[in-house]
Amino acid sequence: MKIPFGTTIHYKELATRVGIDKAYRAVARANGANQISILIPCHRVINLNGDLGGYGGGIQRKAWLLKLEKRALEKNHLLERQTE
Repeated sequence: MKIPFGTTIHYKELATRVGIDKAYRAVARANGANQISILIPCHRVINLNGDLGGYGGGIQRKAWLLKLEKRALEKNHLLERQTE
């Protein structure tokens, strides 16, 4: 829940955040099993190489959610620039 809207982190970074550096595979499995992804945005966690990795809702949905967030941030940034 501490991954900001429109950003991503790697599974390895998430494992480090929870205090178990080498548990990135367990973190990935737990992330993929997230039953409440609407409340806990697990789609923001990606593979170290930048690939999307698994997602309980399907890779296509994960990609769509990330694109949606990126577009929202870009739109907001454009609106802010227009009001300056």
